[in-house]
Amino acid sequence: MSGRTEGDAVGREPSRLALAAAFASLPTSAFAHASDRGHVLLLPTGYYVAGGALAVAVSFLVLALLPPEALDRFWRRRLPLFALGDASRTIVSAISFAGFAILLAAGLFGSRDPLSNPLPLVIWTLLWVGLALLQGALGDLWSWLNPWYGPWRVVSRLIGRGGEQDGRLPAWLACWPAVGLFFAFAWFELIDPAPDDPARLAYAAGLYWLQNFILMLVFGHREWSRRGEFLSVFFAMVARFAVVERDAKCLLSLCWPGAKLLSAEPLPTAGIAFLLLALSSVSFDGLSKTFFWLGLFGVNPLEFPGRTAL
Repeated sequence: MSGRTEGDAVGREPSRLALAAAFASLPTSAFAHASDRGHVLLLPTGYYVAGGALAVAVSFLVLALLPPEALDRFWRRRLPLFALGDASRTIVSAISFAGFAILLAAGLFGSRDPLSNPLPLVIWTLLWVGLALLQGALGDLWSWLNPWYGPWRVVSRLIGRGGEQDGRLPAWLACWPAVGLFFAFAWFELIDPAPDDPARLAYAAGLYWLQNFILMLVFGHREWSRRGEFLSVFFAMVARFAVVERDAKCLLSLCWPGAKLLSAEPLPTAGIAFLLLALSSVSFDGLSKTFFWLGLFGVNPLEFPGRTAL
């Protein structure tokens, strides 16, 4: 090959690279969806349904066959452990609030990828799934870990309201505020196009915290936690199934799973509505991931197009 031919080839190479770069930078349509991903269950849906139905049937069968006196003696047995006061509860809650604030900053200013941003992982996996399991096994951890109690104690002292302000909510209101907030939460989780979007989730979580914090200053932390803040109401119900019990004297004891339900007061109408809403929303969350549900819309679960397409 002559020198002129080699020179022409070398001269044309930068031009080709520049043309390819310019072509690649042209705007084109982007086919994507926001945050939601497909889920493939490891077992057919029928196995899940049959297993759940069998567990419920066996539970009712045991309750029907065993004598009531034997069940009552069995469930009331306790194994005392040690006393655990509330001295460090404010510090634990304050640390939880600091972590929550850092997560909000990560959601607002960090990566917009839900898989790399810690906020969606903590809210949807560690809190809503992981803590619910721990709460049902170890007792009322949420009363210590919630991010309201510590800041509420500090601000209440600063404004001269050191004690609780129970009794200001009308009695007829019961826990209907918690039902309404839980419904809004379920709608955001199950219906919103992008509940995993970090910035969107940060705005929602931050607004929810601020709203409940103001209401706790108005009505008192204990009163609003029992009747208004839905996470506290939900986790308190879950904690009744735990094997760890803490009585009015702050004494920790071991008990049988579900034994605390014997001393629980009957649920009012609002409490029943809250429980049914919790069960139905969790059930629909599982149903919406099944082949059966997606098949109703003609969607292949292995080619999930995203929630916005549905």
